[in-house]
Amino acid sequence: MTTRSDRHPLHHTRLARGLAGLLLAGVILAALGGFGCGSQFELPPQPEPGRIPEPGTYNLLTTWNVPAPTSIAISGLYTFVIEDHARLGVYYSNRYEPVTPSVVGEFEELIEPVQVAISKKDSLFVIVADRGDMQCKVYYWLGGAPLSRFTDSRWNEFSGLAADQDLRVYVSDATRDTISCYDRWGTHIRVVSEYGTGSGYVITPNGIGMASGIADSPLLVADTGKNWVQRLRADTTGVATYLDPIGFEPGELDSVLGVAAERYGEFAFVADTGHDRVLKYLMSGAFVDTVYSAEKIELDLPVRAPRYLCAEDSLVFLSDPPNDRILLLLLASQ
Repeated sequence: MTTRSDRHPLHHTRLARGLAGLLLAGVILAALGGFGCGSQFELPPQPEPGRIPEPGTYNLLTTWNVPAPTSIAISGLYTFVIEDHARLGVYYSNRYEPVTPSVVGEFEELIEPVQVAISKKDSLFVIVADRGDMQCKVYYWLGGAPLSRFTDSRWNEFSGLAADQDLRVYVSDATRDTISCYDRWGTHIRVVSEYGTGSGYVITPNGIGMASGIADSPLLVADTGKNWVQRLRADTTGVATYLDPIGFEPGELDSVLGVAAERYGEFAFVADTGHDRVLKYLMSGAFVDTVYSAEKIELDLPVRAPRYLCAEDSLVFLSDPPNDRILLLLLASQ
């Protein structure tokens, strides 16, 4: 089914230059007001001379040095990161360096983890897709042995992973052009989407994501084969909440591989992988801002082919596996 979009073309915003860099500390601290549930932030490091944050858009807050980080998920004070396809790291979300909470132990019995998702309602659970034994493993957030695990003989690969508040788990398999839903024990509930050219159906689906703070969140899907992002109803098969996908205009997105939803479902974040950038949209599909591009966030080593990201309040976390780092990008206050 062909539909029409009236969105305006995308635009880029360059990071502002001027005035003394010492102004950065005050702006950042103001923007961070309330972040981290009242926890104390350390004073930020000295900024690059001559650079100040640009209000109303995203700026680089800090960089975490983490070994080959890939899939990443966040819930309040805690950020969960797949590292080097070997372990699951856990860090405080509100620090300028990666700091592991002392109460969190190792997530045991992982062989080759490739995807992570979180489910939070009364308690916080972490789901890890493990390519080593082709199982999804459900953990309590403090680590230890899995609470449960399951597999499906039809899986070929874990292309994306998401979970809702009721611990239903969603798995995308790009090689089979399917997204399936399971309960926490592994009972197959439904196929959410399968191969098709129109809205509601997918071709080579990769990253998927849901808003953790609301019930009945749409399932965001990086519909890679069609160079757009769909917002699907998770409780049925082949139904899009919006018939017009994000990125419907030709050339707007290229080889999109990753998506993330803001906690309360107002915003969608898209890893526009082929264009080496991260974009922010209203969940309705209207373009809001460029979160990351090499032109906007000037780095000695730019992020190439971004894929893995998550968002919480005014922060976006972006994994950069080749450079062993995670970028924390902050929405500066007006």
